[in-house]
Amino acid sequence: MIELAALSVQDVDEAGGNMTPQTINPAAAQLLLDQHKSIPFSLTSKGDIQSKIALVQRTVENGIRSLVAQVDDAVFAEAVSSAGTTETVAGADALEEILRCKEAFDLADVPKTDRAIVMSPVYSRRLLGTNNVIRANEFGSATPIQAARVANIYGFEVFESSSSSLPADGFLAMGMEALAFARQRQVQFEQQRQVLGQRTDYTVTHLYGVKSTAASNPRIYVFDPA
Repeated sequence: MIELAALSVQDVDEAGGNMTPQTINPAAAQLLLDQHKSIPFSLTSKGDIQSKIALVQRTVENGIRSLVAQVDDAVFAEAVSSAGTTETVAGADALEEILRCKEAFDLADVPKTDRAIVMSPVYSRRLLGTNNVIRANEFGSATPIQAARVANIYGFEVFESSSSSLPADGFLAMGMEALAFARQRQVQFEQQRQVLGQRTDYTVTHLYGVKSTAASNPRIYVFDPA
């Protein structure tokens, strides 16, 4: 990831004067693939034979869910620690708090496309309990109350997560290209038969990295009320 300082706009001197060149010194932040996670487990031959369910399949499915949750935790933790703005003062209601986030993004010239909010279940309840959301059927749609979720609001696509990396009573907002994410390989399933132990060892493994595109990122906003 390459960070460039903002360049100033200069007047062209039509009388022949020279403009002042600005030196470009890019700062490079390397994206390290430092999240190497695995879920190892074993199944004995006796256990496999006596089981009435597909133990390996069920275990792998549970393992994948755990790996996905761990990725969410890592991504959200990186975003929260790199936020350009952390708001701790509660507003009159959830709509005002989200509107303040929108204003902060607008003032920072964050692109209006691909803005997203990830909120905790507690904050989702606060938003759904807002009078204007409850009365949404009066001005166009009863979907938020019927589906128990708000899909879009003030230009943000809305998601809900129980990740422990999110503020318990708040939300995390991100703009376009706020984070960089890369992985060395897809989630990989491997197995090895241990004949002498009459068991089979399995692993579900993932290798990836995530990094904010700026140290104090104006494209990341955290609402964490005190």
